[in-house]
Amino acid sequence: MRKSRVELWMDKFGLPQETAEIVEKFTDKIPSSEEIVEEAWDQIPSEKREKQYVIEHLSESVVDFERTAFTTYLNYENQAFAYTIELWIDKNRSLIDKLAHECEDYLEFTKKICEPICPFLGALHTKASQMRKSRGGKSFERIIRILLNHINVSCEKPKGREPRKVLKRIDGVVPNQETALSTPDKAFFLLCKRTLRERWKQTIPERKPAWRVFLLTIDDELSEDKAQEIDQLGIIAYVKDELKDQSHLRSKDWIRRLSDLPSDLGFPKRS
Repeated sequence: MRKSRVELWMDKFGLPQETAEIVEKFTDKIPSSEEIVEEAWDQIPSEKREKQYVIEHLSESVVDFERTAFTTYLNYENQAFAYTIELWIDKNRSLIDKLAHECEDYLEFTKKICEPICPFLGALHTKASQMRKSRGGKSFERIIRILLNHINVSCEKPKGREPRKVLKRIDGVVPNQETALSTPDKAFFLLCKRTLRERWKQTIPERKPAWRVFLLTIDDELSEDKAQEIDQLGIIAYVKDELKDQSHLRSKDWIRRLSDLPSDLGFPKRS
């Protein structure tokens, strides 16, 4: 039988059950990725939300939007840390009072209190780190879809059990799922990867002959080796505008600027 998240915290960090349950309450104070992205969109200056601005400065728009969403997330994360630590303190009030009475000074108290609280903080840090990575990827996918739809480029997230079997690991389809499934040569298949980690290729689906696959990323780096791997996979990658201008990427036509994406999806070329 598969273990619950609470049981996993208990096993990995040696936590008592009630402490492991507190770790799982970390998410109580963090809104969904959809809500955070929507909140971030509202924080972006109105002039930078103008359609023509987004069309002409997609790279900057994506980076600003993602940065705003991440800052918004971190604000909620800090609240979640405070909330869960307060829960731990409330649950362990008698222990804290006991140690405060028995210990001769703050140094001894600190050493004693570290024994029960450090495993809890370790689990809490692990929980936050896992959640941050997961939310970061989901938020980036949503940001791409929101910006494309905002400039009237229809982009959908694949939905449904059967369509997902065909479109597995695809994060967005242009113009829609029906076209992607029935006439794939008339669709674009988007892969949204906030960063290209060491095992990034394992998340790339097998490219079918008729598919036009675009990889979108805002990673700050793209090595020569990764650029060649992208070419070997037969896909086109869109990177930050300033990254494309680096000497080793400048002549590679399969590595393009994010700001070129609208024109490649049917918008007129930028003047």
